[in-house]
Amino acid sequence: MRLLVPLLFMAAQAIAQEPVNQPPFPEGRNGPRLGIGLATQTAGGLFQNTTDMLIGPVVGWHFEAPLHWQVSLMPEILYMTKGSVVRNPTLGVRTRSTFRYLEVPLLVKISTDRQADGMYLLAGPSAGYFLSGRYQSWLNGQQNTDVQYDLSNNERRFQFSVVFGMGMEGNRWAFDVRAQSSVTPFDRLVRVQNQVYALTMAYRMGGKKPMKKAEDEEEIP
Repeated sequence: MRLLVPLLFMAAQAIAQEPVNQPPFPEGRNGPRLGIGLATQTAGGLFQNTTDMLIGPVVGWHFEAPLHWQVSLMPEILYMTKGSVVRNPTLGVRTRSTFRYLEVPLLVKISTDRQADGMYLLAGPSAGYFLSGRYQSWLNGQQNTDVQYDLSNNERRFQFSVVFGMGMEGNRWAFDVRAQSSVTPFDRLVRVQNQVYALTMAYRMGGKKPMKKAEDEEEIP
């Protein structure tokens, strides 16, 4: 959360700058989003994980609704993996907890330049719904446990998170890196937070590429 404050300050400074030529107001976009996530669990803050990373896909759809030349509301619908891997080489034990979530981030995208394309910042809340889970363990390389989570009596299938990140976009493609941390505990007794660090790519459908105005136009008498 401490990293979010300077990012938002930088975005506010960028928005406050008045360009020489105002570009056309951007149009809405939408399209698929694909990526790779590294999931872990922690009892502290970001980058304070106490477990190893679990690799999983990030798949979904994103929408862009412009609110300003540099600000867009960007809701998404994502399927992602949360969880963790724990290794103890001394005892020869390895465990893996895999949680599949339907995630709905409601993000604000802030471009650092009013002209088309370029760098942007992301921030916002996200609501997740626990779809399925699996616990596996190995002893000296031999699997001894493989259990599916029973969700029939699970009262904590919803989890809320905060997301922030930054990326680069063009007319049709966008790439970003983002970090997500839950703000509600995964379990009533085990007070850990789910965190996911992801690299994603989006294809932007719809809209037209804004045309930049000529800065120096000479009038012919």
